Amino acid sequence: MTLNNVLDIYDDVKDDLKFLSMSVVRTKIMLSLNEGDCKLNDLKKGLDLDSSAIKHVLNDLEERNFVFKNGDVYSLSEKGIIICTKLAELIKTLSVVKKNEKFWLKHDITSIPPEFLLRLGELERSCLVESELTDILKTFENFKELLHKSEVIKGVSPIFKPEFIEEFKTLLENDVYVELILTNKIMSKTMRSIDAGTLIKLGKLFLQNKLKIWKIKEEEVNVAFTVTDTTLSLGLFSTKGEYDLSRDLVSDDPKAIKWGNDLFDYYKGKAELFKIGL
Repeated sequence: MTLNNVLDIYDDVKDDLKFLSMSVVRTKIMLSLNEGDCKLNDLKKGLDLDSSAIKHVLNDLEERNFVFKNGDVYSLSEKGIIICTKLAELIKTLSVVKKNEKFWLKHDITSIPPEFLLRLGELERSCLVESELTDILKTFENFKELLHKSEVIKGVSPIFKPEFIEEFKTLLENDVYVELILTNKIMSKTMRSIDAGTLIKLGKLFLQNKLKIWKIKEEEVNVAFTVTDTTLSLGLFSTKGEYDLSRDLVSDDPKAIKWGNDLFDYYKGKAELFKIGL
């Protein structure tokens, strides 16, 4: 749906938007009921509000069919469940962006497809790893550490660092399963940097199904990320086109790892398998 389409339907829903967004108590009650049915006293204890204030808001929610009452128990209606699911996702997304504002501001997010931006709340339990003047390699060292704690590594990279070759060579020798999606330019640089003996070893690992490398066109990807069996590490380019080596968004939350795996599969669907010959 385009922006114009959204503006066309805005007038139809603006009253509900205003109704839901203008009251903290309404939002908290909706989110509480999204966790399960509640009695008035349960809501009073959970929200630390007096009964009269909660009752007034519940009446308003009932009138708009967001909530219904069965005896002395309040529940979200089907309409309420749908709206509250989106409301919770919006709150989580706002939290992700606000908590790590330096990561998102002035960075290129065009290579994160819209369907993954809609799921950005899944990165809620993430933290920003940032290099400092007294520790300019902090981001890279943290990245190496998470790699060496992994048994499965999947990465998308439009950037080249010679240090990565030795790191991944060591990981492969330790029976870590690796899948990489590299742009054509990075693929060429990587192949030129590998000696004949290493190339033979990589070819054997490829035949043993322990290593897979995919090629993708440069214009298809402008984001660098790695997802392992335990962690997601996400990096972005600046809006000026330079990769920001000083910041990574990192999470060990299963939802974030699922987000990373799905994004990897998205890019794998646009890439072609590179066969390493012996």
